[in-house]
Amino acid sequence: MNDAPVKYSSIYLHFPFCESKCHYCDFYSLGREKTGTGDPDLFEKALLQEIGIRGERGEFADKIETIFLGGGTPSMTPPESMERIFNTLFRKTSLDPGYEWTMEANPSSITRDRFKAYRNLGINRVSMGVQSLRSDHLLKLGRVHDENEALRALESVFESGFTNVSTDLLCGVPGQTLADLESHIQGLTAFPLTHLSIYLLTLTPGHPMYRDLPEENEQLDHLAFIHEKMTALGFEHYEISNFAKPGHRARHNLVYWSGGSYLGLGPSAHSFSKSARIRFRNPNSLHRWATPLLESSGRLPVEEREELTPEQLDLEKWMLAIRLEEGFPREWLDSESRRKKVEILVREGLLEPHPRLGDRLRATPRGFALSDALVRELS
Repeated sequence: MNDAPVKYSSIYLHFPFCESKCHYCDFYSLGREKTGTGDPDLFEKALLQEIGIRGERGEFADKIETIFLGGGTPSMTPPESMERIFNTLFRKTSLDPGYEWTMEANPSSITRDRFKAYRNLGINRVSMGVQSLRSDHLLKLGRVHDENEALRALESVFESGFTNVSTDLLCGVPGQTLADLESHIQGLTAFPLTHLSIYLLTLTPGHPMYRDLPEENEQLDHLAFIHEKMTALGFEHYEISNFAKPGHRARHNLVYWSGGSYLGLGPSAHSFSKSARIRFRNPNSLHRWATPLLESSGRLPVEEREELTPEQLDLEKWMLAIRLEEGFPREWLDSESRRKKVEILVREGLLEPHPRLGDRLRATPRGFALSDALVRELS
């Protein structure tokens, strides 16, 4: 039996603090009203300990290829705290020469000086959450910025020296029109963005805004419009919700979408080992995550651990392939039933032969929008 540790070259760090919890957010985060005065210090101490334990176990690859700082709002963390955290990490490993290091940010926490300091640390990509350029929609979504603040913040990001910049938008927002989407896209792509993520707003049936969501056909119209608009602007529609200028696909997220290994640090962070076929997760509570790390014995706070079955791996194989522009190889059509289903899906305009990769099929833009149905048919 090989007991050698898995060595991870892709690292995710979860920063749980936000100015305010957005009304649609399902990620673990703490708005200022739920953050104690000592919580940021507790978080930093525990994260340093978690990095130290993982490093002593030999779990960091010699060269780190991608880092993603998510949350929460990582850009609320002072650069001095970030520096202490990454000085600890880089005592155990170093950055690959072609690394991608992304930090999520919200407009209200962006200043030129702070972002110059982040860039000096080595962060080389920013993903800014805009969600909308209509102030009434931002208020409805629980965002703490308005349209003008979002555009000023984006200007500050570029003025601080970042050149690889992504923004997020939401579509399918109650009351949103195609004209709104066009205005948002035009406003953001007036900047030299390299990447844009446009997510369909999804809510649980019990959510107060759920009954106001647009009908499926209207959602499909929004998604089709976004595809046409973004590709006309020279962006590649390389994943269901993601568009990139050539050479600027989100490399860290592609690790997730290609079934690669990654290590998550911080409260609620998920990890996956491809070789061991194991997924594990930290507690989605700052204090339940920090307490075992800061005890005298200093132990890792893994709350859930699951070894994936062959059936789960096969389902995930299809889920990941359908969501990517590269699609899947024809050799996966290993039964007459699957081959017949694919013929039907091609006739219905949901799948198509890949225009560049002759041995593969991929989802069409409409197929992207109905990817869950495609997975049910093919898995």
